[in-house]
Amino acid sequence: MAVVAFFAVTLDRIVVRDLVDAALIAEHATEIEAWPAGSHLWGHYAEATPNGTAICRTENVSACHAGVRRIVDGSLCELASDRLGKAAAPFKDKINYKRPGGAGFRPHQDQVAYPGASSVQSLLVAIDECTIESGCLWIASGVDRVLPTDDRGVVRADITAALEWQAVELAPGDVLCIDGLAPHWSEANTSSTARRVLIASYSPAASGYTRDHYYAARAETMTDSTARDGRFRISTLADFDGIEVTPEKPARDECMHAPSLSV
Repeated sequence: MAVVAFFAVTLDRIVVRDLVDAALIAEHATEIEAWPAGSHLWGHYAEATPNGTAICRTENVSACHAGVRRIVDGSLCELASDRLGKAAAPFKDKINYKRPGGAGFRPHQDQVAYPGASSVQSLLVAIDECTIESGCLWIASGVDRVLPTDDRGVVRADITAALEWQAVELAPGDVLCIDGLAPHWSEANTSSTARRVLIASYSPAASGYTRDHYYAARAETMTDSTARDGRFRISTLADFDGIEVTPEKPARDECMHAPSLSV
């Protein structure tokens, strides 16, 4: 990554402090992380780390966990509506776990991953403390267009080097708000504790860009990409910088994990 140049951004304009009950969301994340790898229809993924195999992401958590669904459909949806200036509807959510030694994500823009979405507001909820050491998000401001990408779908290296980046450290329960054009990335977790985050993405409700629409398109893109290059992946942009571990028995038609305890 290029030498960091800090830009003058007012964090209180993009970070809402202590919005989510930190203890509750941590309880939900711990329960979900215990699902066996591959047992969740939309993706419950593992990565290889220096400390062994670890769960790294769960997609579409709301589909099977009522506790997370209440947060995504409740206070986070209200915040997204306020940020968009119109009624919002969630079309995607996921948990990234980033255990010690867990990998980061290359610079990318959410808008690229959500073709057909008229506008996007993504809300990142800190489940654990997010620090530079644990691999917090870095963001660039002032970008109002889709940037050139490489063959992975991430922002091209020469463009990345020209941007000015700022680390956004968060306490548990804090929420970072980013639009679909805001470039962002994160480093590996070099700390001794997890850096888990819930990320929910919203579009204007009137646009009709629904969860069913997004996840159907995602499944098709992932299947086509893997057929093309033979590479198992956890995201359509291939922005994950770690080593994915292919599950032995991935869920095909329905989820195989234990039902949610939080109803």
